[in-house]
Amino acid sequence: MPDAVLRFTFGPVQAFIAEARRTADLYAGSHILAELARAVARSLQDAGAELVYPADLGSGDPPNVIVARVPWEDVEQLAERAAAALQTRWEQLASDALAKIESYAPLDDALRAQWQAQTGDVWEIYWAAARIEQDDYATAFHRAQAGVAALKKTRTFTQRAEAGAKDSLGGNRAALAPAGQDPRAFWRAVRRHPQGGRLVGEHERLDAVSAVKRFAYSEEAYPSVPTIAARPFARLAAERAAPALESYRDAFELLVTAFGQRPDRYRRTRHTVEAFPYDGAFLYESTLEWPALLEELGLDPDEAERLRSQVETPLRTARHRLAELYQAVGQRPSRYVAVVVLDGDSMGQWLTSALAQGGEPVHREISRKLAGFAASVEETARQQARDAVFIYRGGDDVLALTPAEQAVSLALALAAAFAEITDGRSASAGIAIGHWLEPLGDLLRSAREAEKRAKRLPGKGAVAVELQPRGGEIVHVVARADRLMGLDLPDLVDRFRRDGAGSLSGRLPTDLRQYARTFPQADAAFRAVLARSVKRQGEWPSGTADERERLVERLYGFATSYDQLRASLPGEDDSRRFERVPSGPAQLADWLALARFLARGGGE
Repeated sequence: MPDAVLRFTFGPVQAFIAEARRTADLYAGSHILAELARAVARSLQDAGAELVYPADLGSGDPPNVIVARVPWEDVEQLAERAAAALQTRWEQLASDALAKIESYAPLDDALRAQWQAQTGDVWEIYWAAARIEQDDYATAFHRAQAGVAALKKTRTFTQRAEAGAKDSLGGNRAALAPAGQDPRAFWRAVRRHPQGGRLVGEHERLDAVSAVKRFAYSEEAYPSVPTIAARPFARLAAERAAPALESYRDAFELLVTAFGQRPDRYRRTRHTVEAFPYDGAFLYESTLEWPALLEELGLDPDEAERLRSQVETPLRTARHRLAELYQAVGQRPSRYVAVVVLDGDSMGQWLTSALAQGGEPVHREISRKLAGFAASVEETARQQARDAVFIYRGGDDVLALTPAEQAVSLALALAAAFAEITDGRSASAGIAIGHWLEPLGDLLRSAREAEKRAKRLPGKGAVAVELQPRGGEIVHVVARADRLMGLDLPDLVDRFRRDGAGSLSGRLPTDLRQYARTFPQADAAFRAVLARSVKRQGEWPSGTADERERLVERLYGFATSYDQLRASLPGEDDSRRFERVPSGPAQLADWLALARFLARGGGE
């Protein structure tokens, strides 16, 4: 019996993940997609198909594209079985989520009907198969790939308009509510449940798809955005000022008890330190302001107001102890977090070339290498970004959240690991840095756009960052990973942060931005003004001249790398070249501005 190549995929992917306000939303969206892909792959395996991609369902998260070798006569049956397995797993997740919601607040037939309508038409499934003729796996693979692409271009879908208040996450579907009830009132009732406050915000209302994300994995305490952002501070406090941290912890627990709540309700099992095992939001003084405090504690404002007189003293004590903790540590927690996306460069070209040379065995080898990279991601992060939290890691794709100052180090470490495991292939990363109050879906979209900018750089193997300071100008930077390693961003952050010999003034990036308008290319004149600015905007006592010159040469070399890269572009005019490769002096100034921002913890 002849065999065939089956290519099975489903979506939407990026839009599904991007509907997120919390880390739990991002995690659940990615985890659901991985669960559905795993159900598809196992269905094919159980029916006797040979998986080609992914190579290993136990290494990382399986992608939403499954490639298998199957008997030609069984293609349709196996594909339909796989589609049914996907739908069954989704229905199980949706059913579990609905049952949990019902344990929080009463439901009626109208809400159940709305639930079925919204969860019943989520996934677009595409598959195509091509018969392997004369053992030509490569041709069959490309034909199946083209078949799926053609199906996506001709897809039909039903556009459904829903009346009523929209969901808070995506704004595409009507929020759930029983008949005749305002969705805000229904979701407020869910929030008032003892466990509801950690799942639903005071002003949130969810549709069925968003509710599956929130409730299907509600038992897993995924770290919040402020917990991730505050982790470096919490670790530093535990190391440098343990008595002050413990003193604030005791005051916080007394405050929670004064509200009639149990402190364990706010305990988080992941990404905290032993001395303060609570949500990182409570390490920010702004959270101890009355409205924000009630929001984080998940309390009814009217009921809490009746307790205000009895909590005034413990609240004042908690604020005082937190201020003492800041003083003991010598800094405050950063309010900024980063979304990091990394993706292999020119993967389609690599696979096409490999298939032409070695067919199916080479495809399997590539799959094994990608599985090896996915399996290595967390260990790689422990070395350079110990506070990273991974949302997705599968194949050549990684999605992670990190404290702002660890994002570039993580991207560089992952790119290096990818190159090592794939015999020199490059990967590019996009990073979006924003305030922890910003919707995560917006930051994820910004990170995806940054990734596109990185991949437009000639030769790729690049990192692009979009910095979104609150109340400030958005900064875009991009650089080749090898040049960024030479720049040594952590060292620059340290120089902006410290006092004394070798430190840099915060005015240096401002000076260089002004000079960059006059010097769009890194020539000898720019080197002269760079050297003068570094000398003037730094602490260089007697005996440090050599260190200063080495720093100037390092910065100048980074700026000139853009000119060298631009000069390598053949047959393009200057305007087009500058569009693809930005000005070196301007990019140097902006990378320095990023280092200054990170050194100041976002300037908060």
